[in-house]
Amino acid sequence: MLEEFYQLKDETKVAFITKIASTNIPSLGITIPKIKTFVKSHDITYDTLDQIPLNQYIEQDVLYGLFLNKLAKNKDKAYYQHFLAYVKYLDNWITCDTFVSSTKFKLAEYDQLYQIISYLLKQEGIMTRCGLVLLKKYFIKEKPFDEIFKLIKTIQYGLYYVDMGCAWLLATMACFDFEYIYSHLDEIASMSFFVYKKTIQKMKESYLITPFQKDRLKKFVRIAQKDRAAAS
Repeated sequence: MLEEFYQLKDETKVAFITKIASTNIPSLGITIPKIKTFVKSHDITYDTLDQIPLNQYIEQDVLYGLFLNKLAKNKDKAYYQHFLAYVKYLDNWITCDTFVSSTKFKLAEYDQLYQIISYLLKQEGIMTRCGLVLLKKYFIKEKPFDEIFKLIKTIQYGLYYVDMGCAWLLATMACFDFEYIYSHLDEIASMSFFVYKKTIQKMKESYLITPFQKDRLKKFVRIAQKDRAAAS
């Protein structure tokens, strides 16, 4: 099966994919739509899945994640074992986000998923981003924002794709409750000034935030920039 997969390799896209993924893992230059088509046309078992080496190629990691979620109709012990093992290999945002976007958790499975997210947010690197993207996908409407804030306060910030994942989460939360995020902007700035700036930027870019609300955001960037300049 892997030999068939390797035949999809496209040398013209290798450099581009490696660059945007920000990883040292080599690329085969296979686009995500082609990988998804490949997954749809092949049956998989956990035994077969275990034969796919991880961190050998970016697209091979993506393939593994998509196959794993194809097996997820019955989220048994094997699924969760493979899930927790797989996320430890996540190395870049492409693999992470493609995997998360293909997950399909039912409401009855949310408790176990939330435990996994809580675990992921205590880790480092792309595993943390995985937790943030899962949190955004499944729990913005399910959990009180105070509870979400308690989770993200424990994050180790400083990695670009973790910080961007958090800003994406917070800006999406603002689309549901602008006043809550607005009233917590100072707290966000104390957590991470970069996350703070990117959260505001994403809020300003969102069509779900009204022009009046966007206008109210202007003072926060100016004030924070002055405070930062004074501190330096």
